[in-house]
Amino acid sequence: MPTDFLAPFSLSVIDSDTYYFLNLKQVSFMRSYKPTTTGSVTGRPKYYAEFDSDSFIIAPTPDSNYTFELHYFYRPASLTAAGDSGSTWLSTNAPIALLYACLTEAAIFLKMDPAEIATYDQRFESALARLKTLQKEQEHRVSIGTTKFVFLPPNVGRTTSTVKR
Repeated sequence: MPTDFLAPFSLSVIDSDTYYFLNLKQVSFMRSYKPTTTGSVTGRPKYYAEFDSDSFIIAPTPDSNYTFELHYFYRPASLTAAGDSGSTWLSTNAPIALLYACLTEAAIFLKMDPAEIATYDQRFESALARLKTLQKEQEHRVSIGTTKFVFLPPNVGRTTSTVKR
């Protein structure tokens, strides 16, 4: 699993340049999966579950070598991990929301007047609403069938690997 993995968004099998998306199930389903009472338990995978913090379990057992593509929610880099650039996704794409979130928290910490805290909070909520509107507009622009996903913050990673039997 990727080191920044938080949760799965989708997992697909790539077979002859065709993407087959697997259904997310519970580990208990995966352990008891049998496609038919007399059939084989191998084939192109249809289901997956997060087995533990380091691996997935898939069913049925792959009948050949397949390439898998995982889209996942990831832990964004820390605000202090920006390095020498000094910029993060928030500071680049949402500076007003970041500003008013910080001002709200600072005003609360400094025990400022509740009316002033409310003003900062209202401005933060307004900036956040604008970001959500922007996100919805961007999502509508994404073509069906692409692997681009837009979230706030952009927290979908992508990794591709080949699983051998």
